Amino acid sequence: MNPDDYLRSGILEDYILGLLSREDKQKVENVNLANPEIALQLQLLREGLEMYSGHDQIRHRIELRRSIWAAIKKME
Repeated sequence: MNPDDYLRSGILEDYILGLLSREDKQKVENVNLANPEIALQLQLLREGLEMYSGHDQIRHRIELRRSIWAAIKKME
């Protein structure tokens, strides 16, 4: 697979999510080392996933805090 195929195939997204077999994971890692464009794309995907998961975590924390305070007020 050439680098453009990697960028279009969705394999990089699967790699970031940990969905690849050992063999496919190793192939992506080899392409990552050999191609700066792939390395950049993987970095951007990682950052995007971290931002998304962190954003979702904050939202859930706020909702949890509200539900806890509501439960405490009901107890009073």
